[in-house]
Amino acid sequence: MRGGAIPLLVWGSLLLVLLALNWIWTGDAIQVASFAFAVSSVIGWVIALLTSRPREALRRGPPSASREPQAVPSASYGSVLLAVGAASTVFGFAFGHFFVFFGAGLMVVSAGVVARELYAERRARQMWRSEGQR
Repeated sequence: MRGGAIPLLVWGSLLLVLLALNWIWTGDAIQVASFAFAVSSVIGWVIALLTSRPREALRRGPPSASREPQAVPSASYGSVLLAVGAASTVFGFAFGHFFVFFGAGLMVVSAGVVARELYAERRARQMWRSEGQR
C-alpha cells in the first residue's frame, strides 16, 4: 500500500484537534474518552503501517507496476450483499425479528458468494501462472 499512512495521519490529526475542542467545549468524560479512543486507534493504524512497510507507507505516487493480475474488489457483489445483510440485522435488533432473520440469511448467502469469488480469483491466478510458464 503506497502512501497508505498519509491519509490516516491527516485523519488522526483532525481527530486530535476535534478532541481538544470537544474537551474545552464540553468537558464530558464520555465524549472525551470516545474521541481519545478514536484518535488512539487511528494513530495505532499509522504506527502499524509505518512498522510493516516504512518506505512505502509514506511514499506518494502510483505503486510500481506488477505483471501479476490483480483482483478488482469494487466489482464484488458478495461484499455489498454482506454489508446489506449486516445492516439489516442491526436494524432488526431495534425494529423487529424479521429483519434479523432476513439479514442473517442474506449474510450466509453473501458469504457463499464471496467464497465463490475468492475461489474463482485463485483459480484464475493459477491458470495465468501455468500459461506464463509455457
